[in-house]
Amino acid sequence: MIVEILLFVVGVILLRYWISRPRGMPPGPMVVPFLGSRPVLSVDQVQKMHKIYGDIFKSEIGPHKFIFLCSNKLIKEALSKTEFADRPQLEMLHFLTDGQEAGVIMSNGKRWQNARRFLLRNLRDLGMGKTYLEESILVEARALVKDFRSCAGTPAHIPESLNVAVLNVIWQLVASKRYEFHDKEVLEPIAILRSIDSSSLATLVEFFPGVKKLLPGFLKEKLFAGQMKRLKDSIVDLLKDSIDSHRATLDPANPRDVIDEYLIAMDEKSEIAEYFSELDLMRTIFDLFAAGFDTTANTLRWIILYMARYPEVQHRVQQQIDEVVPRDTLPSYQHKSRLPLLEATIQEVLRASSMIHNGVQRAAQTDTYLAGYFIPKGSWVFGCSGICHMDSRYWEEPQEFRPERFLDEGKVKTPKEGLIPFGSGRRSCLGEALSRMELYIFSAALLQNFTFSPPEGVEVDLEANSKQPSARLSKEQNIVISIRE
Repeated sequence: MIVEILLFVVGVILLRYWISRPRGMPPGPMVVPFLGSRPVLSVDQVQKMHKIYGDIFKSEIGPHKFIFLCSNKLIKEALSKTEFADRPQLEMLHFLTDGQEAGVIMSNGKRWQNARRFLLRNLRDLGMGKTYLEESILVEARALVKDFRSCAGTPAHIPESLNVAVLNVIWQLVASKRYEFHDKEVLEPIAILRSIDSSSLATLVEFFPGVKKLLPGFLKEKLFAGQMKRLKDSIVDLLKDSIDSHRATLDPANPRDVIDEYLIAMDEKSEIAEYFSELDLMRTIFDLFAAGFDTTANTLRWIILYMARYPEVQHRVQQQIDEVVPRDTLPSYQHKSRLPLLEATIQEVLRASSMIHNGVQRAAQTDTYLAGYFIPKGSWVFGCSGICHMDSRYWEEPQEFRPERFLDEGKVKTPKEGLIPFGSGRRSCLGEALSRMELYIFSAALLQNFTFSPPEGVEVDLEANSKQPSARLSKEQNIVISIRE
């Protein structure tokens, strides 16, 4: 009798589960009630599912639904709509503020609109994307060349100074400060950020809040909390010092940087500062910190690796630089129009590396439809630009590394479809102009002064680092830096 009652109860629960499920969603792997389907988190998994289900498909983890868009048309259509302008809500995404929504990258609604408007206005006023910011980048490029010279001749990992040089450019706009390349204060949080394994069991547990609550404290500490606390403490120490020193020396009549402008707006209670607070400021400058060292620096690492893997391309780029720029002068923006092969090579690396392969996650604000499919409110939406970057609908022989595909009669051409390296729509990268300027100047400076190659008998590995499966970060490997005479 008890068995029959249990079977009846289970049957009722399952029936209710299936009846309450939304109908008309995109195709995807089989769903197990309350657990979800086969997880699709990594680049490899997305690529496999795309081959099976096509340009739009879903997966599920617990109550969370993930929608993957794998065509240029779908990505641009979806990400330009207000219905897909939100970010998903998950406690781990707000680790720095103890689960409270803050900052600019992962916030929503008016809070996000105010933060983005404030940052765009002030970063532009301070020089982002303008040619007079070029000198700041050239200062870092000169220092980077000097540091790379000290590493030349011996096989070694690409120097950490690359990350700090890139960070310094935006950090001077944000906090009027630059770090020395080997400063432990900034290298420690970078190392912790890199060490987080987004494919771990701990990450999956975050999608099951009920399960997480049941876990004993020591297990939560071991799985995830300990690592995140180390990261939080390291970041808070770094950022709080900057905020406190700015507060102590603030002159409202003469703002120096983004932190000053933020504190002034907060103190004056201006309209745009409705959601401003020191906690929000900490998250906002962390967002800029992470964006400053992460995306651009990792793309530069890919550029170095592709040059080492394709020495004939590297040689032709260097030859063009030598023809245009005197060897005692670093390449600058005034040379850009005469260095089309360098620009085309950067474009091809952005395409081939597809670093933010699955895009930065969005969330559906409301129940809506896309491509004839029902997308429930709260669904996570991924614009998988990496699929587009390797799609033969847009590219001839996409697996080949060919910078020439971006050249037309010796001039750089921008394709209308298939290349989405900085996102799309309402939440595309707000630092794209700055990032492009940095990629050009740093790449030109390094290739003018150095040749990159693998150690003898070794081939450069262009496969992605499996510890960060949702992005395509390069593997740590030895590279030989040779000084060009």
